[in-house]
Amino acid sequence: MAEEFEERVRALEAELHDLASADADLERDAEVAERTRIERSAVTLEDRLRGAAGRVDLVVLGGGRGRGAVVEVGEGWVLLADHAASGSEHLVRLAAVLTARGLGRSVLWSSPIPQRSLLSVLRSWCRDRAQVRLSLVDGSTVVGRADAAYADHLDVVDAAGELVSVPYAALAVAAR
Repeated sequence: MAEEFEERVRALEAELHDLASADADLERDAEVAERTRIERSAVTLEDRLRGAAGRVDLVVLGGGRGRGAVVEVGEGWVLLADHAASGSEHLVRLAAVLTARGLGRSVLWSSPIPQRSLLSVLRSWCRDRAQVRLSLVDGSTVVGRADAAYADHLDVVDAAGELVSVPYAALAVAAR
C-alpha cells in the first residue's frame, strides 16, 4: 500500500510539473503575441510597401487606382511600375490610399539615406516633358504634359494648351 501511495504521489507530482510547464508555455506564447502586436503597431504603410515583393493594387480617393511593382517609396508616396500596361508608372500619394492589396507580411524599415521627395519625382517628369494623367481625390482627372513642379502644386498643359495647376493635396495618383 505504501508503494501504491508513493506511485500516486509521483504521478501527481509529474502531472503538477506538466501543468506548470504548460502554464509557462502559455505565458511565453502570450508574451510573444503581445510583443508582436507592439512591434506591428510601429509599422507604417510605407514600411509595408518597401517590403512588398510582388504586384500591389492601391485604391485611392476618387475611385482611382495605382497598380504595379513597387519601384520606390518616399515620405508620403509610392512609385509603382505597371509592366502589364506598357511600362507606365503610377505615383500614388499615400494620404489618398483607401485600400492596399498584395502587401504580404514583409517589412523594410526606412533607410538612413535621404529619399527623393514627391516634388523631385514630379520635377523629373517635367524635365522629361512627360504626358501625365492625374487622378484627383474628387474623382476628376487632368490629362496633359507635365510642365512645372512647384512647392505645393504641379502645372500641366492640357490638350487645349491651357495651363492647369493642381495642388498636391488634391492629387491621388499621377500616371505617366
